[in-house]
Amino acid sequence: MPIDQIFIALTKNNFPRKALEYAEKAAKSFNKEICLISIDDNLDVAEQAAAFQTETSVKINFVEGNRAKTFAETLEEHEASMVVFELSKQNRNIAFLLKISRELRIPYIFVKEDFAEISFQKVLVPVTFLVEEREKGRFASGLGRFLQSEILLLTANDYGSKAQSNTNAIKTLLDKFSLKYEVAKAQKDSYKAEMEAVQNAANYGATLAIITASREYGLDDIIFGAKEQHIVKRAEIPIMLLNPRADLYVLCD
Repeated sequence: MPIDQIFIALTKNNFPRKALEYAEKAAKSFNKEICLISIDDNLDVAEQAAAFQTETSVKINFVEGNRAKTFAETLEEHEASMVVFELSKQNRNIAFLLKISRELRIPYIFVKEDFAEISFQKVLVPVTFLVEEREKGRFASGLGRFLQSEILLLTANDYGSKAQSNTNAIKTLLDKFSLKYEVAKAQKDSYKAEMEAVQNAANYGATLAIITASREYGLDDIIFGAKEQHIVKRAEIPIMLLNPRADLYVLCD
């Protein structure tokens, strides 16, 4: 099995054309192959792979069986570079997809079947006061370098300086590669800046947003859903989610 592939998660009763479109464009730009992984029962993944291969010139591979219970472990075993979920009218269980992705150390992307054409033209990067926000810069720079994406850094409107410090750190990385970017100030603070960014994506001309998942789930998150669940639900552009990495940063304010 090849490593460093772009994975597409499969569910029943849905051929994820938007997920394939995203994966195909990314695969061609990063010179990678695509791999299918099932998170549902009674799916013939080999048959699905054959159907996918008729739709793209990118090499399609697959992992056998339903891997929902071992999702993160399977992707780590195969050294996946990212995984793409498609939300359809039949399959919009965002909470379940977030749950199985909670331990991922790679980006996981949400697209919807009714999205417009997938584009990497402008990447929206809201930046809050949390130190792990700096990890967004690594993926934004990759998109800028390999897909020629423009980048918009939207700094949270906080009283303190941590969000601005994180923005400055990301700018330093983008400048290292001479990438094209803009910086703007959000109207909301760090607790609401990501939702504000996604809700106003059309006004910014953004075609993709990079969001950080919650550090931990509190009682409100368990009852009403985590902030990333609401962001993905309302999004009209693809959302790239990143999990906080305790091995990279000391997770403290």
